[in-house]
Amino acid sequence: MKKVILILLLLGVNNAFSQRILVSWSQRNIEGLTKEEYDEVQKLSSEQLTDKNVKDASWADVFLTLNASVNNYSKDKIYLRRLANQITNRSETKLTGTSRLIIWDRIISNDILFEGKGLVIDNDLFQVAGRANEILQNLTGKKFGYVTPKSAASELAEIKGRWLDYLSDKQIEEVKSPAQVNAKIPEVSSMQAFHALVVSLNDNSKKSELTKGCLKTMYNLDTMPVENSSAMYCNPDTYTFAYLTTLVGDEKFDKNKDAKWWNDFWNRNQSKLKWNSARGCYEVE
Repeated sequence: MKKVILILLLLGVNNAFSQRILVSWSQRNIEGLTKEEYDEVQKLSSEQLTDKNVKDASWADVFLTLNASVNNYSKDKIYLRRLANQITNRSETKLTGTSRLIIWDRIISNDILFEGKGLVIDNDLFQVAGRANEILQNLTGKKFGYVTPKSAASELAEIKGRWLDYLSDKQIEEVKSPAQVNAKIPEVSSMQAFHALVVSLNDNSKKSELTKGCLKTMYNLDTMPVENSSAMYCNPDTYTFAYLTTLVGDEKFDKNKDAKWWNDFWNRNQSKLKWNSARGCYEVE
C-alpha cells in the first residue's frame, strides 16, 4: 500500500495541469461510444445540439454533444445564448454508462460508481442545467459558477444571468474554484471528494462485479490474491484508501482504518475538518 500511495502522489503531480484527470482517463473509457455516432453528431446543427442536450441519457451522449459543440460552434453566440437559457432547466436524467466519470455529488448519492480513476467533472451532468454549463465553460474558457444537485433555482438564475451578461459583452468577474494549497493530489482534495471517497468504500454489488471482472480478464483469477500484487488495483478501494491516507496526512496506510472506521471518522468530524496548507492535508480541530 505504501508503494500505491507513492505512485498516486506521482500521478497527481503529473496530472495537475491536465484538466482534472485523476490517475488516468481517455475517450476509450466511455461506454458505447462509436465512430459512427461520433461522425453523425458532428453533422448536427447548433439548434439540433441544443435539443440533444435536453434529451441526452448516457455519458456517451453527453460527451458527443460537448465534443461537437467545441469542434463546430465555439464562436456561435446564438448557440451560446441558447445554452445559457438552459441553465435554469433542472430536468434530470439518470445517466447510463458512467464508467470512470467522476462527479463527486453523484458518487455520494450512489448514482455513479467510483472506480478509483477517471475524469473529474465539477458540473452535475445529470441535469440539463449542468450539461449546458459544462458546454459553455468548455466553449469559452470562462467560469461563472457551477451546477450541483443542490443548486437552488435562485443560484441557477444567477449563473444564467452572468452568462447572458458576458455574451452581451459586459465585464463579468469569474468565479474562482477553491483550491487546497499544497494538496498532494488536487483532484481529490475538496470536502465533496473526501465525502465521496468515504461513501465509495461501502459495500456495493457493482463494485464487486467490477473487481471480479478485472481479476478474471486481466489476471485470470477468481479471487483477490492474499499477497501484494498488481491485481489489487482491480479493486477501486485500493486507490480510495491511498487517497484518504494522503488527505489526512498519514505517512503510511493503516490496515485498521477500514470502511467502517472511515465512515465513523467522517460522521464524527466532517464539521471539524480544516485544511492545513503547510502540511497539505486535513486536520481535525
